Amino acid sequence: MSQVKYTQIIPAIDWHFVHSGVRAGDPPTVWHIAAWGLTPEGEAVGLVGAFGQDQGKAGVAPKLVSVPPVAGAYLHRDQLNDVEKEQLIKR
Repeated sequence: MSQVKYTQIIPAIDWHFVHSGVRAGDPPTVWHIAAWGLTPEGEAVGLVGAFGQDQGKAGVAPKLVSVPPVAGAYLHRDQLNDVEKEQLIKR
Protein backbone atom coordinates (compact mmCIF):
# COMPACT_ATOMS: atom_id res chain seq x y z
CA MET A 1 0.00 0.00 0.00
CA SER A 2 1.49 3.34 -1.01
CA GLN A 3 1.56 6.11 1.55
CA VAL A 4 0.33 9.58 0.70
CA LYS A 5 2.68 12.40 1.64
CA TYR A 6 1.23 15.69 2.84
CA THR A 7 3.12 18.96 2.61
CA GLN A 8 0.90 20.57 5.23
CA ILE A 9 -1.76 19.48 7.72
CA ILE A 10 -4.17 21.94 9.33
CA PRO A 11 -7.08 21.37 11.75
CA ALA A 12 -10.58 21.08 10.33
CA ILE A 13 -13.13 22.47 12.74
CA ASP A 14 -16.82 21.56 12.26
CA TRP A 15 -16.24 19.89 8.86
CA HIS A 16 -17.60 16.48 7.85
CA PHE A 17 -17.52 14.06 4.94
CA VAL A 18 -20.96 12.67 4.10
CA HIS A 19 -21.76 9.79 1.77
CA SER A 20 -24.71 7.49 1.10
CA GLY A 21 -25.32 4.47 3.29
CA VAL A 22 -23.97 1.09 2.25
CA ARG A 23 -27.37 -0.28 1.25
CA ALA A 24 -30.35 1.50 -0.26
CA GLY A 25 -32.45 2.94 2.53
CA ASP A 26 -29.55 3.11 5.02
CA PRO A 27 -28.91 6.51 6.60
CA PRO A 28 -25.92 8.46 5.31
CA THR A 29 -22.49 7.93 6.82
CA VAL A 30 -21.06 11.08 8.41
CA TRP A 31 -17.33 11.28 9.18
CA HIS A 32 -15.84 14.00 11.41
CA ILE A 33 -12.93 15.58 9.53
CA ALA A 34 -10.03 15.97 11.97
CA ALA A 35 -7.69 17.81 9.61
CA TRP A 36 -7.05 18.84 6.03
CA GLY A 37 -3.99 17.38 4.36
CA LEU A 38 -2.42 19.28 1.46
CA THR A 39 -0.80 17.01 -1.13
CA PRO A 40 2.28 18.01 -3.15
CA GLU A 41 -0.11 18.51 -6.10
CA GLY A 42 -2.04 21.15 -4.13
CA GLU A 43 -5.08 18.99 -3.45
CA ALA A 44 -6.77 19.35 -0.03
CA VAL A 45 -7.91 16.00 1.39
CA GLY A 46 -10.07 15.45 4.46
CA LEU A 47 -8.38 13.30 7.10
CA VAL A 48 -10.30 11.19 9.63
CA GLY A 49 -9.19 9.22 12.65
CA ALA A 50 -9.04 5.50 11.91
CA PHE A 51 -8.41 2.66 14.29
CA GLY A 52 -10.11 -0.65 13.77
CA GLN A 53 -10.20 -3.93 15.63
CA ASP A 54 -7.57 -5.46 13.32
CA GLN A 55 -5.15 -2.60 13.96
CA GLY A 56 -5.65 -2.89 17.71
CA LYS A 57 -4.92 -6.62 17.68
CA ALA A 58 -1.79 -5.99 15.60
CA GLY A 59 -0.57 -3.24 17.94
CA VAL A 60 -0.80 -0.56 15.26
CA ALA A 61 -1.16 2.99 16.61
CA PRO A 62 -4.21 5.06 15.63
CA LYS A 63 -3.58 7.51 12.80
CA LEU A 64 -5.25 9.93 10.46
CA VAL A 65 -6.20 8.59 7.03
CA SER A 66 -7.94 10.11 4.03
CA VAL A 67 -11.70 9.81 3.74
CA PRO A 68 -12.97 6.65 2.01
CA PRO A 69 -12.82 6.63 -1.80
CA VAL A 70 -16.58 6.91 -2.33
CA ALA A 71 -18.80 9.58 -3.83
CA GLY A 72 -19.62 12.11 -1.14
CA ALA A 73 -19.40 15.73 -0.07
CA TYR A 74 -17.47 17.82 2.43
CA LEU A 75 -20.05 19.72 4.46
CA HIS A 76 -19.73 22.23 7.26
CA ARG A 77 -21.74 21.54 10.40
CA ASP A 78 -24.19 24.31 9.41
CA GLN A 79 -24.92 22.52 6.12
CA LEU A 80 -25.92 19.15 7.64
CA ASN A 81 -29.58 18.17 7.53
CA ASP A 82 -31.41 16.65 10.52
CA VAL A 83 -30.70 13.03 9.52
CA GLU A 84 -27.00 13.75 9.04
CA LYS A 85 -26.85 15.52 12.42
CA GLU A 86 -28.38 12.44 14.08
CA GLN A 87 -25.63 10.28 12.56
CA LEU A 88 -23.01 12.47 14.26
CA ILE A 89 -23.89 11.08 17.68
CA LYS A 90 -23.29 7.51 16.50
CA ARG A 91 -19.80 6.07 16.50
